[in-house]
Amino acid sequence: MKNSNSMTLALASLMLTLPSVHANASELDAHEHGSANLDIAIDTSTIEMRFESPAVNIVGFEYATEDEQQLLLINKAKSNLSNFDLIYGLVGDVSCQTVKSSAKWVTEHEAGHDDHGEVAKAEHAEFIAEYRLECNQLNNLAAIDVKMFEFFPAIEDLDVQVVYSQGQIKYELDANNTLIKLDR
Repeated sequence: MKNSNSMTLALASLMLTLPSVHANASELDAHEHGSANLDIAIDTSTIEMRFESPAVNIVGFEYATEDEQQLLLINKAKSNLSNFDLIYGLVGDVSCQTVKSSAKWVTEHEAGHDDHGEVAKAEHAEFIAEYRLECNQLNNLAAIDVKMFEFFPAIEDLDVQVVYSQGQIKYELDANNTLIKLDR
């Protein structure tokens, strides 16, 4: 049993690490507006989640800004994304405590030269949110309700990957289908 838990943790760590490596490698330039990703790893007493979305889905733009109103939108989005209980709901008789909940705005500059020798800048930005929950009776978790569509209606589809003791599952969620069902 302990070996199974170690395997689950190893797979979960790998799953949660690879997207960030990929994001850095691709310099945030390969994303699809309207789409976002959610990776979830569930062990015997821990839930780890990582959400990534192009910033345009969250705040309506994806460039660095000094505009006060836009900065307020970014901070409000980070606040909402950092609030696990606002964005997600656990279905089932489980008791969980959020031990990590963070959201950040990430931008990357891509520089090139035009015909006149001037530097042209194009930017892409995204939001990344990470969560870690410590739970009792996690075997009673039946589903996770994703409520973020209420707050971020520009997210048209959310690609979800879950690794847990029963294996691996994939979902594509939208505003009309917000439930990640776990077969236990």
